[in-house]
Amino acid sequence: MAMEKKVQVIQRATIKPSSPTPHHLSTFKMSLLDQFSPDMYVPLILFYPPNDPNSVLHGLDHLLTFAEKTQHLKKTLSQTLNKFYPFAGRITSRFASIIECNDDGIEFVEAKIDCSMPKMFERPDTRLLKQLVGVAEPDREEAGIGHLLLVQATFLQCGGMAIGVSISHKVADAATLLMFLQSWSLRCCVENDPEFGAASLLPPTDLTIYSDPPIIQTLPGEKCITSRLVFDAKNIEALQRKSASEIVKRPTRVEAVTALVWKSAMDAYMISSNKATSLFNRAANIRPRTAPPLPENFAGNLFAMVSTMLNNNESTDLQVLVAKLRTSLEDFKKYFPKKLDVVEVKRALEGMCQFMIKDDEFEIFGCSSWCRFPFYDIDFGWGKPAWATNCLLAFKNSIIMMDAPTSDGGGIEVCLTLEEEEMALVESNQELLSFATLNPSVV
Repeated sequence: MAMEKKVQVIQRATIKPSSPTPHHLSTFKMSLLDQFSPDMYVPLILFYPPNDPNSVLHGLDHLLTFAEKTQHLKKTLSQTLNKFYPFAGRITSRFASIIECNDDGIEFVEAKIDCSMPKMFERPDTRLLKQLVGVAEPDREEAGIGHLLLVQATFLQCGGMAIGVSISHKVADAATLLMFLQSWSLRCCVENDPEFGAASLLPPTDLTIYSDPPIIQTLPGEKCITSRLVFDAKNIEALQRKSASEIVKRPTRVEAVTALVWKSAMDAYMISSNKATSLFNRAANIRPRTAPPLPENFAGNLFAMVSTMLNNNESTDLQVLVAKLRTSLEDFKKYFPKKLDVVEVKRALEGMCQFMIKDDEFEIFGCSSWCRFPFYDIDFGWGKPAWATNCLLAFKNSIIMMDAPTSDGGGIEVCLTLEEEEMALVESNQELLSFATLNPSVV
């Protein structure tokens, strides 16, 4: 993608809830997991082709102009913020335990770019995609003390639209982001309103007792590069067969892809820095793990990290890695406390924060899978997205997975971020490239 393509901002606006937040909701108590979550935005871009005459959602005119579409988005967004009122508030400091729900609002940007969707889909350029979310870098302090939600609607040359959403990790995980988008796109007509009750399960702690808040940090890294890898369904099936063993007879799609990407990254680090010990952290939704299970509309940060350690004397064979990933997940399911103990959770979070700064001893990887989240069903009234991508959620040694719009269905898109030297080795890894395509055009 030519670098001369630039997004032109047409207008910036502040969108507030359509009704004032009631006084008794003016202070929102954060949960312990909210407090410890990283100061970063979680970005997502939804690409919508020109008007789809087959979509009849809400009875909208499918020949709406860009201005009419953005007006519709702003109106329904304002209505949606009545239910998601903490998103329109502010966190006053990095030591805070509350969100002040003062209806300060969220930032909404209208923009345009002299580039068509087909052109943008040709080997997508992350430098250009960054211009579509209103946030230059996801990992920044403003995510903790500035706007908690930013939205950018960009009109494309072909008549299509890109809707970029960046939400602070302080208030939402991937499941909550999906919940918000579903409510917004359906004009708030979802069956259940969001339930903001995480603080009742995991009350916040007093962060002022620390000299610096023990927030989970993304790994520092200079000259990092994000590479987009796409696995189609046929290759995933072949990879599942190759990585199967007596221990794991039928690996899942995500297990097979995760193991190969992790193996490729570890092989690269072994060559470049001789680091062979690795810690692999995966985010897991804890809503279904408690007793009784939390409802799906339980909003906020409700995740735990499932850790898998590979020592320097262990094999990196795919079957071994899949077995270790499966075993650690089964152990997590077995030992995860059905009744959340705030003292134990706090101790675990503090330990993780300390552990994350020891990356000189071994390589630490962070993985988040958004596969099976129905982001491709988000329809604001002019059809479903042609592409949904979170490839800007990137930090050193991160592996972010999402369903891919491959022609055969069932594909997975992986966004892998490593430092330059290691990425060069990964991108020439023949085992990886026999199953994945490096930054192909979006189908």
